[in-house]
Amino acid sequence: MTDTLSPPPLQPSRTSATGVSMPAHCSVGVTVLIVHRDTLGRYLPEGTLVRLGDAAGKSISATIDAEGVSRHEGAAPGKVAWQLMDAHGQHLVAVDDEPLEPCRAAAAPPEVDIAMDETTIQATYLPPPISLNLRDEMTSPEADLLSEAQLEQLRLAGNNATLFLHGYNVPLGQYGTFAAWDKRSDINAQPLLTTAHTASSATLLQGINAGEHTSAEYREEPDNGNGAYNWFVHMEYQLNRAAGMTEEDWRPYTRMVGIAWFGDTGSVDFFQAELNAMAAGRRLVALLEQLVEAGIAINIISHSLGARAVLTALNILGEQEHHQWIDNVYLWQPAVADNALVNDASQDSHPLGMGVFPDAHQAASKIVVLQSQQDGILGPPPSQADSFWRQAAEYVPSVWLGSKLNDIFSADDRLDALLGTFGGAYNKKWWIIPIGLEGPVTRYYDGKAPTDTVRPPIPRQPPAGPDPYGRERAAQSWAVFREQAIQEARDALASADPLPTYDLLAPLAHHAVVSEERAAAYIDTLQWLVGRNWRAGKAPRAALGSIGFGAVSAESLFIENLLRNKIFDFVDQTSWLFDHSGMKIPSTEVFEKSYQEGIVRPLLRESGFGDYKPT
Repeated sequence: MTDTLSPPPLQPSRTSATGVSMPAHCSVGVTVLIVHRDTLGRYLPEGTLVRLGDAAGKSISATIDAEGVSRHEGAAPGKVAWQLMDAHGQHLVAVDDEPLEPCRAAAAPPEVDIAMDETTIQATYLPPPISLNLRDEMTSPEADLLSEAQLEQLRLAGNNATLFLHGYNVPLGQYGTFAAWDKRSDINAQPLLTTAHTASSATLLQGINAGEHTSAEYREEPDNGNGAYNWFVHMEYQLNRAAGMTEEDWRPYTRMVGIAWFGDTGSVDFFQAELNAMAAGRRLVALLEQLVEAGIAINIISHSLGARAVLTALNILGEQEHHQWIDNVYLWQPAVADNALVNDASQDSHPLGMGVFPDAHQAASKIVVLQSQQDGILGPPPSQADSFWRQAAEYVPSVWLGSKLNDIFSADDRLDALLGTFGGAYNKKWWIIPIGLEGPVTRYYDGKAPTDTVRPPIPRQPPAGPDPYGRERAAQSWAVFREQAIQEARDALASADPLPTYDLLAPLAHHAVVSEERAAAYIDTLQWLVGRNWRAGKAPRAALGSIGFGAVSAESLFIENLLRNKIFDFVDQTSWLFDHSGMKIPSTEVFEKSYQEGIVRPLLRESGFGDYKPT
């Protein structure tokens, strides 16, 4: 008898993702190759983990190799989606050369159909954001510099760098998260990647247009982050939009260089914030030197008190005869004196000599001030100016007001806006009223200056003894203080450090090196101010961000000549900018007149912002 082979038992069948019925024993495995490049043509970093989800709900992980390829074996045919894991800021902007909006792609990765056997997908991403933190204590000189990869990114992206420095009362913060966006028409369908929006932080602005995934209003925390990083995503997006980027195609998107500095010094200490801005400006010099040595063109945009950091760096470069290193400087609502750019330090009306940056003009080819007299933070509107100064003069003698100033004149944004309606918070925060200067200076020198100097001795009652009012010991203390400051200047000169760090002489940090003579004169000025009960010898100047060059150009032939030759220029925003931070979420008029006409168009003509072309 011949044995016969019985047929194998029937196996249950299953349906593939394409809808074709297949026996369960048939193994389906598609190899998906994803080639990952950024918009500058570079492969994404080798070793980056990529998680792919297939139509069967399976997750297949692979790492990017040296040729930018992640290889995912055994995917079910149908649709796939993928996600970069731990790839900060490299957001997907095109698949197989078809552009897509990166915010939507990050919140809900696009689903791509794959064929049988093997499919290759070309994925294009934005390069990562670039930022520098000048808030923390510098641990090494390299900490204030960009990496070689970041320099190469700037070279490839038009060989230019646009730096942005935020203003006063801005904490460091962090980037936000992407808003979840469910694009599926079938609510019962299973998403290929259910946690896509948690993979990376949102380094791009969300909430621009009304749509399925967001509202028509700008999203703030947590979507667009907070603090300095919130400013970075807003400013970077508006600059790109002004340069010509469309919502349909983000591939030209250019990363600016965000600079964070320690301006959030608490509720009342604007003086300390000014010192911190100058300290940041000193540290910024190293980055500017690095960019110049790398042959990368430099443009700088600052907001509010960030101008003090920028002008400190420029003044130091000017003193060191590094001329026209910076192509364009844009000071947006600068919280510095209107004569800050005169070339004569004797015109400085700030009692500590912090108001004028006499060599700053030499370091830049062009400096543009964007001003608005309707900015209540920087000064009273023109219609209120006279009445404000009359009210200030009336209130100075008030004992109650003097005792409450440190509580009232807060750095809080909302209170700033309230104070703006009464004539401007900027002037009130520093030195028009005696305690406005006395409090911050004495706080700064506590533990630094000898006793009986910046805090005068309290006379005994009734007078008794050989020195009843403490005048002799105060004179001795001032002599000691003066010698300490001179010694600090002497030690700095002997250190051979081109930019030494100053402590007692920190208010003079906008100078590259402080001479012994300047140190002695500074202490003499402090002693003179204490003797006058902290009353300054000159009236304060209005803020440059409020009145622009209007008054100083009439006083200074130097300013007038630079304006005539377009080395200095201005954008008078009085008729369309009504809020100190109105550029962060701009009106149509602010966008068109300030961003497009005031900044980006001349920037493209004269230097460049990424690879955008002049229009």
